[in-house]
Amino acid sequence: MTLTTKHCFSIGLTLLVFAMAAPSSAALSNGDSKVTFTATGPGGLTFVGKSSSANLKESGNSVVVSVKLDTLATGIDLRDRHMKEKYLETGKYPTAILEVDKTKLQLPNGNTVSATVDGKLTLHGVTRPVKVTYHADGDAKRAKVDGTMRINMNEFKIEVPSYLGVTVKPNVDIAVKLSVFDK
Repeated sequence: MTLTTKHCFSIGLTLLVFAMAAPSSAALSNGDSKVTFTATGPGGLTFVGKSSSANLKESGNSVVVSVKLDTLATGIDLRDRHMKEKYLETGKYPTAILEVDKTKLQLPNGNTVSATVDGKLTLHGVTRPVKVTYHADGDAKRAKVDGTMRINMNEFKIEVPSYLGVTVKPNVDIAVKLSVFDK
């Protein structure tokens, strides 16, 4: 099945957890696409991680996005190693998977769309429902998407990171900005 622009837009919305992929009949612009996760701790401690590695496919009425977790980077090698080896355990759980029913997504038709959609996120061997909030501007040929969601590490059986007595809060915010357009 060839993906239409509308399907590619739907795929873009599901990339709220993770970054860019390029299906055969559309392209996602790399120039203005950005995916981040933000974790916080005491005293204003904040760190941001990024990834630009995602694979996607359609499966029935769902769009499925998978990301290799060893591609996440925070900018500090020791923190990245701890995140991947101790907390995410990428050796055991190398991939995160987000699944969204594409029929539930609202598409912009020359206007702005803001909505929240249900999805399923599999992370650290645990599958949980998630809410994805997105804003989109555009039409059938070109759209810009900003989206967010929040996950709780405890719900995915991920040990809350702690280093030298500083513990990160269990909630993690995930955001993406991207463009979807016809090739």
